[in-house]
Amino acid sequence: MGIKLGIVGAGTIGQVHAQTAKRLGVPVVCIADVNEAAAKKLASAEGVPNTTANPAEMFADKEITAVIVGVPNKFHKDMALGAIEAGKDVLLEKPMALNVGECAQINAAAKKHGRLVQMGFVNRYSPVAQSAKSFVDAGELGRIYHAKANIYRRRGIPGLGGWFTTKALSGGGPLIDVGVHIIDLAMHLMSFPKPLRVSGKVYANFGPRMKNYLFESMWAGPPRLDGKFDVEDAAHALVRFEGGLTMEINATWAMNFPANSVQNLMGFFGDKGGMTFELGGTSLRVATESNGHNVDITPTLRDANGWDEQLKRFVHSVETRTEPGASGAKGQIVQSIIDAIYDSSEKDREVEVG
Repeated sequence: MGIKLGIVGAGTIGQVHAQTAKRLGVPVVCIADVNEAAAKKLASAEGVPNTTANPAEMFADKEITAVIVGVPNKFHKDMALGAIEAGKDVLLEKPMALNVGECAQINAAAKKHGRLVQMGFVNRYSPVAQSAKSFVDAGELGRIYHAKANIYRRRGIPGLGGWFTTKALSGGGPLIDVGVHIIDLAMHLMSFPKPLRVSGKVYANFGPRMKNYLFESMWAGPPRLDGKFDVEDAAHALVRFEGGLTMEINATWAMNFPANSVQNLMGFFGDKGGMTFELGGTSLRVATESNGHNVDITPTLRDANGWDEQLKRFVHSVETRTEPGASGAKGQIVQSIIDAIYDSSEKDREVEVG
């Protein structure tokens, strides 16, 4: 295998990427993190020979052919540009950047330097998503006219008071954090229709009351009560696409959502059939007609790991110089919807997607 990787970021996502590469036998040459102690710890655990506190040193290493970027959102643009300008292909974690203008800069640089950018939209590669895509591509749903993309967390604010809840570092709350996944997946299954207009609203009902925020666990914790919370904790929107298609989006970190409810429902509704599944779930249901009956189809899903499939696709694209699985151009479109939802909420009206 000709590809040799560098990983920027030794946090949770960097660890997942390093473990995935090791599992697949894809060599990782170096891990870069401003906290070099964290980089050394991850390198030791995963058998990576080199570390650095300066990503520029990694980018200058001619042995490295591609870079995985998994750092806080504020640094996505600079890390991606540094890698691209040094001649590296990039697997860039979601969201692509803080806003669509930064996404455009990344894509322009990739075009100028002849580099590939694949987005870290890992949910595309789950068994349930790939099965769903096969039914859509086979025409089983007919013309899809409406989609639902939901990811509800009852008390799931990550790292309260840290970088996740600081807009200057994250760009926003659950919309840009987890909503980006469901927007991309829904549009991927619908072959990326052109977004036209958005009506959205974001709310901050729980995070601002940091000292009284009741939670059971906290990813990226523990909470820092002396920190900042200036993002939303819930986002809701309706997107209108070219051709009359619509999509409903609900993404929350914190919401009074009853236990044992379906929290991550993805739904697609066409004139021939429909389908529903949970994001990352283990079953798909397709509603259709057969022999004069309304029937539900529940296919057997293949056994696969989404993280493995994502990296395999990136490696294939790099080695064959073909279009990545989730291109930077698609990442920019997803970001344009996110930007429009924030804009619509601020203006309290429907806005055009820029």
